[in-house]
Amino acid sequence: MPTPSTDRLPSRPWRGVSADDRVADRRERLLQAGLEVFGTVGYAGGTVADVCATAGLTRRYFYAAFANREALLLAVAERIVDDAFAALAPELRDLDRGVEAVARDAFGAFVAALVDDPRRARVLLVETVGVGPEFEERRRELLRRLSDLFRDAGRAILGDAAPPPLDTELTARALMGAAIELLVAHVRGEIVVERAQLVAHLSRIFDRAAPVTSTPEAP
Repeated sequence: MPTPSTDRLPSRPWRGVSADDRVADRRERLLQAGLEVFGTVGYAGGTVADVCATAGLTRRYFYAAFANREALLLAVAERIVDDAFAALAPELRDLDRGVEAVARDAFGAFVAALVDDPRRARVLLVETVGVGPEFEERRRELLRRLSDLFRDAGRAILGDAAPPPLDTELTARALMGAAIELLVAHVRGEIVVERAQLVAHLSRIFDRAAPVTSTPEAP
């Protein structure tokens, strides 16, 4: 009788932990190791061997979870954006507080989600730049998710007073670009500024820019 393929055999628990849980645990350890290596050594300097050593896993487990370093970097960046969304969401629910108050709380949550752990800001805003053409598209998709969030919040806050959709889109992208540039400068030590002042500055820019329109006859 032929021996059944091991691919078809049921996975057995080991020490009470299922195979799926072990796979998930190894992936999480690699994500945390990727954040540590790419957020300190950098993507260019950090190797698969560095990630594996930090995670306490072999290359076999690395390549079972990720195709290459680039795939791990993208997964780490996606995790950071997801966490930023989770931090922002509660601040964008009660929109009756006014544009500046909502912007202050939202930018405060956004900045904290990155700056509380400087590795996260470095990975998302610095190390993902210049990896390659395909990766650049994915990176811009992640940043578009954030700018879309602020665009939709601006429309909801302003209601009938909101500018035309194109103007709102232009403003959201411009503000996200400004926020990213300021955060990069802050993380790199190019600008010495307290977080509260940085958040206040960003929120006031948002407050002033949200109603901006390019329509000539608009007030």
